[in-house]
Amino acid sequence: MARDEIGHPALTGGPWPVIGVRVRREDSSPRAASWQPAPHAVLEDVLLPCTWPELERLAQIATGLARARVYVTDLGAAGSDRPLVLCLRGAPGAVQVQGRLTPIAETLTARTRAATLSVAAVHREAGRPQQAQLWRARARQILKDGRAARRGRSVRATSAGLPTLGQRP
Repeated sequence: MARDEIGHPALTGGPWPVIGVRVRREDSSPRAASWQPAPHAVLEDVLLPCTWPELERLAQIATGLARARVYVTDLGAAGSDRPLVLCLRGAPGAVQVQGRLTPIAETLTARTRAATLSVAAVHREAGRPQQAQLWRARARQILKDGRAARRGRSVRATSAGLPTLGQRP
């Protein structure tokens, strides 16, 4: 995960998708986090990561393709209003976000896709069309996975509308 404050697009002035997470801090570090209202927790805007492995995994979690947990951790900036970022297990100082993901899964999917499209736009503006195309393709895949999840069908069991994996029509 991009943990230094210079590396994250939102901290360098670019627009970046965020998602609301209720966080309880102690000594300016997160001690508890929840998707739903929780005692002594304050709703905060939490950044999404800006690297593909984390964005991909968050999209898989949100669309039900993975059962991993989502965590939140400090991005590493100094000061009392330290920005937080969603992350996966194993990040230093990570606190698991408690509660059911279902109510916010669609929002998380949409924001993850928006973050992917933001990266594609940066590559396009920098004159790197191949990288931009790669990131747009990743965003399309997130969109497809989200649609398949809403239909209640496994993405793995359907490919372009045709049965696969040994299923008979």
